Amino acid sequence: MIMKVRNIVSKAAIVSGVILSAAIVSRPAMAASFKVTVEDPGVMNANLSSLQNAYVQTFDGQASGFNKNGFTWIVNDLTIGQYSNVLIIDADQYGGAGGTGKYFDVDTKRSGAGQTISTLKLTTPQKYFGFWWSAGDSNNQLEFISKGTSVYKMTTKDVVDIISNLSNKQAYYGNPYSPFKGQDGKEAFAFINFYNTDGTFDEIRYTNIGKTGFESDNHTIAAGYIVHSVPESSFVLGIASIAFVGAASVMTRTRKKNTTLKLS
Repeated sequence: MIMKVRNIVSKAAIVSGVILSAAIVSRPAMAASFKVTVEDPGVMNANLSSLQNAYVQTFDGQASGFNKNGFTWIVNDLTIGQYSNVLIIDADQYGGAGGTGKYFDVDTKRSGAGQTISTLKLTTPQKYFGFWWSAGDSNNQLEFISKGTSVYKMTTKDVVDIISNLSNKQAYYGNPYSPFKGQDGKEAFAFINFYNTDGTFDEIRYTNIGKTGFESDNHTIAAGYIVHSVPESSFVLGIASIAFVGAASVMTRTRKKNTTLKLS
């Protein structure tokens, strides 16, 4: 099976120094083992240099439209996981990292099949997941499963609330990429990182609890990561913020799509 995958990181680079990420969420309502970070405005990829054995799904190699059976995520001869109940959309004002290619959606209307949930069942348990969440709204919900048990769940309303209270909040609103730049200005676009600090997960469920869409791209999983922490020195909405990202991340972040690789 031929797929387009942006970057594969087989081992992490050791980075020095510590910087504070754009916004980091650590909420009492969340599972204690999870930390969630929001990248700077316009960033659409994970900081791959801090991840171990990471893989990125861009959806550019998938057929557009709704497919109940989904597809198997394969890199070379390695099966990463199985997507089910999948809707793939060509880039538009609501999604498509870099303004091109395709993206992943959960949308009752667009699917034509009353789609409210999609799943990714992973072959091997993972500790990290990140995605470019576009046209974000409070109807979007993400849940992590381990051996059939829910270990973490959040609605992206939490992220909307965080972004809405940042001093640079306006930079997160509206599609940041041409040819759709500035469109959909009332919804947030951000890359979100989820770190399971105490365990792993083997399934991710994407749910849209309303009649909108749950658009995303650049799904990134990793078996491990390098954690860089700093004292609790800043607060967002009264929530302690802890930085995880190495100083080198400023140099490795990109606002353009990376070169795609054809892998079988």
